[in-house]
Amino acid sequence: MKKFLLTLLAAFILALTGCASGGNNTNSNSSTEAPVEEKQQDQLETTIKLTKDGEDVISEKTLEFEEGESLMEVMERNFELTLDDTKEFIVGIDGVESDTANSYFWTYKVNEEEIMVGAKEYVLKADDVVHFDYAKWE
Repeated sequence: MKKFLLTLLAAFILALTGCASGGNNTNSNSSTEAPVEEKQQDQLETTIKLTKDGEDVISEKTLEFEEGESLMEVMERNFELTLDDTKEFIVGIDGVESDTANSYFWTYKVNEEEIMVGAKEYVLKADDVVHFDYAKWE
């Protein structure tokens, strides 16, 4: 009879332990999922494409950014940039520098539209497609 009671007690303790740890896992998962979802909602995406002469693709990246960030902030975080003396305009990206002697410069469009402000002033929007082209200006 003692063995039966000890076996029953052990089974009862194991059952309680199993239920207790199962309940904790559910609670910890639900509390950690909410911040991840909130973080993902704050992150917006843009595609940045670098080409030479409008055709030869140098690089293309889809990048995350936060609402209110400028194109310059995202570019500085993800590419090696050279800026002009005023620090307002991009004159080199990932080692490809403007070549004034041969009239090669970087220009950019957003969603196929020419932008009339520098990258520092342009505030990115969700799903913007930014196209930097290194081309000859005549």
